[in-house]
Amino acid sequence: MVGQDFTFRNVRLVLDATVEVLRRRGEVGEVIVSYDTRLLSEKFAREAVDVLTHHGVAAVISERDLPSPCVAYAVRERAASLGVTFTASHNPAEYNGIKLFTREGTAAERELTGEIEAVVAARAATFDEFYVPQPALARTAPLFEGYLASLDRDLDWDAIAGSGLVVAVDPLFGSAREFIDRVLIAHGVATHVVHNTKDPYFGGYAPECTPQNLGGLREKVRVSRAGIGLATDGDADRFGVLDNECRSVPPNLVIALLVEYLVGRRGTGGGIGRTLATTRLVDRIARAAGREVVETPVGFHYFGPLFRSGAIAVATEESAGLGVASHLPGRDGIYAALLMAELVAVAGKPLAELVRALYARHGMLVSRRVQVPLSERTRASVAALGAKVFKEFGGQKVTRVDRRDGILLELADGSWVLARPAGTEPKLRIYAEATSSRQLRALVREVRAVVREAEEKLPHARG
Repeated sequence: MVGQDFTFRNVRLVLDATVEVLRRRGEVGEVIVSYDTRLLSEKFAREAVDVLTHHGVAAVISERDLPSPCVAYAVRERAASLGVTFTASHNPAEYNGIKLFTREGTAAERELTGEIEAVVAARAATFDEFYVPQPALARTAPLFEGYLASLDRDLDWDAIAGSGLVVAVDPLFGSAREFIDRVLIAHGVATHVVHNTKDPYFGGYAPECTPQNLGGLREKVRVSRAGIGLATDGDADRFGVLDNECRSVPPNLVIALLVEYLVGRRGTGGGIGRTLATTRLVDRIARAAGREVVETPVGFHYFGPLFRSGAIAVATEESAGLGVASHLPGRDGIYAALLMAELVAVAGKPLAELVRALYARHGMLVSRRVQVPLSERTRASVAALGAKVFKEFGGQKVTRVDRRDGILLELADGSWVLARPAGTEPKLRIYAEATSSRQLRALVREVRAVVREAEEKLPHARG
């Protein structure tokens, strides 16, 4: 939280450590710096520029707040050594964070961030905050032209505009304003926008594309009679979709539709990356198309090396994350949202009908994620479950157990459950997918019961 853990001193410390790691790796070059719409994000970004130039590193800061995928694109386009952007993504306004992007435009993998964290830990107690900025090494640039050009190039605008599709857009007061709406309008698509002003407080709620937060977009779809509603989170690396009946389409269903569209209609070749928590509809679609699925723990940064090696061409993440190598090998909510508009335009059918057809081809799977507070006892109980032998769960035979990230149980009928502590907040996340809503609810109840039972068996601390 800003003012507690996220302070100017800690930002200076992290940037100081980042320069040290880049030097060790022999990768010190131009660094791209940007920020989102949060109250202090721009000030943190300018502080980062001062620290970088103090160390003799050339820094280019964006003229305005930018979507994270735009920053990643600029890093790759300019062959910069690193991209640094200040954002807490979809989290509430009182939070902030730092995202790093590699020269290839991918999210920094754990190896790099782990090195930086180790230097931070070693220097934290004795860190000297004194620094002397070198203004001659700092520049300001737009940094968005190349990304906008990529959206022009990488989507079928003739199909979208020619279909007569009406689109409603909600950037949730975030950095995608004047990006997603601008490119739609530029291509002659009837576009209706809500929440397209800069608000550091995001209208008083977290800039996350949840059904509860999309009331404004829902009303805009209704009033404008739009064929689709598109939303992006605070830094635009995640998407939200409403159909023409104002119903929210779950991210896993959007991902499944887009994967099938990419490997089918668009003919995108290569493997498909999927996190442990992402719908197994991806597997069914990939199997039907003869494509390999590469499974990773939760976290989009795991896909970076897979993109670079050519092992995957598409990456999917349950929390509304999609990356396509031919566009950008990183999570891009703007591109994913616009690709959904293309899909609907090309199909010429309502989204609900497209979902029914998807189920008809690949079978029904419904998924859900719930969160509960994560105490130390809850964390310990999940760790204890990691050592337990599961032969049966929810009345089904357990066919696979994976303990890389929490505990995953896959069941004989294709359903599965995953319990894992969140990486960015004190929450236990429970994911489940089943062949019916009734079974889904039962699986979630059983996971919660098993976690509670494990907590009760833990020894209690004594004073």
